[in-house]
Amino acid sequence: MMRFFSTPRLRPALVAAALAFISVPSRAQNDLPVYHPRSLPAGTDWLVTPVTTKAGVYRSQDGRDLILDNGLVHRAFRLGPNLACYSYQNLTNGQELLRALKPEGRLTLDGTAYNVGGLLGQPEMAYLLPAWLDTLHAGSTDFRLVSYTSGPLRPYLHWRTRTWTGNPGQPTGAELSLRFTSPLPALQGLEVTVHYELYDGLPLLVKWLSLENRGGRVFRLDRVAHEILGLVEEESAVVGTPEQMKKQHGIYVETNYAFNNAMRYDISDQTTHWLPDPSYTSQV
Repeated sequence: MMRFFSTPRLRPALVAAALAFISVPSRAQNDLPVYHPRSLPAGTDWLVTPVTTKAGVYRSQDGRDLILDNGLVHRAFRLGPNLACYSYQNLTNGQELLRALKPEGRLTLDGTAYNVGGLLGQPEMAYLLPAWLDTLHAGSTDFRLVSYTSGPLRPYLHWRTRTWTGNPGQPTGAELSLRFTSPLPALQGLEVTVHYELYDGLPLLVKWLSLENRGGRVFRLDRVAHEILGLVEEESAVVGTPEQMKKQHGIYVETNYAFNNAMRYDISDQTTHWLPDPSYTSQV
């Protein structure tokens, strides 16, 4: 299981970007295009033959799922009774990365951990059958999806090149923002937004969380897990420590939280951790 953590130091106050959100009624999902499954021709190399499929946010035909897809990367979410990612695929080879549902993130507030999204009740953690999704339930203390917005990718910097470059244009793609609130009275006023960016022509997905306190109470934010993935193991070994086992080769992760002044990224990255999954009991 892989988790992405923020710096483990305690933060004295809850600070989040001041973003404005518009609540989206349920009918807004009908405005999204319907997703139709697709795959690349066998042997396609996106570095040699550019993939022209544009990144987009889609809905499933039955309206129960949200889908991010750009012809190279596919990520699907069940919307109810809480949002959960149930598929993460590499479309160049059809590889499914996920074997189990996990929350979209996790916050530790005043010493207590709370999941953001996710569904509970999966009977087997080694694989996930689509039929199981209808039997799962939301956690009683989990932050729950209340609305979402989507649109084209917006550049952070409007830069202008003054030297030669092969592509002087801004990157393009799609954005998806998922807004969550807590059912607990003690956490009223807290809003968590999970942000996704999917880029055109690249198997690249960016994710981060923003947290905003709209209430009058002060919270201490101890830790943030931005991503928790129950990944299929690269190999099933019967001896050795988790640190000695091969990591999943189907995903590569970078974070802007890098420390140590090392010239190697794997040494500088202090936030991405490969951990054993205590709920995964059917395999060694």
